[in-house]
Amino acid sequence: MYAGKNQSDNQQTPQQLTWKQKLKNFLTSDFKIKHESNEKVAAAVAVGVLVGILPIWGFQMMVGVAIAQFFGLNRLVVLATSNISLPPMIVGVLYGSYMCGCLIFNDVPEASMDNISLDMMLSSGKCYFVGAIILAIISAAIAYIISFLLLHLLRRKTQQQ
Repeated sequence: MYAGKNQSDNQQTPQQLTWKQKLKNFLTSDFKIKHESNEKVAAAVAVGVLVGILPIWGFQMMVGVAIAQFFGLNRLVVLATSNISLPPMIVGVLYGSYMCGCLIFNDVPEASMDNISLDMMLSSGKCYFVGAIILAIISAAIAYIISFLLLHLLRRKTQQQ
């Protein structure tokens, strides 16, 4: 990783690298995506986002690695992107999942503590689970498109240099 005294003039030492170059080196060497196709890396990102939003809490990473292994995707990329449901993002994921389900079932959420019942909780749970699956599929498709386009642009730019 660190160049010794026998380095050529066109190589930079780690102290001379900019933060963009360090990030690029990390993404291409540490994630080992340099020799994988854009489609495979984007698919790994999409699988990670998909399992990260699915309501299989506690098993998201295991399911993600199993899917990555089955389809021959980069497991490290899947693991990294499956962490979409970490505490800063979980509120948006839960709310988005619930609202997607409410749109599907034409259910208007009532925010009242007075009429809590088993039927209301079952209806809310149904909205959440169905909405989470729909949100996961939509988010995975968006993640695939964005990561594919970014990889295409970044790799094309490095090939021209």
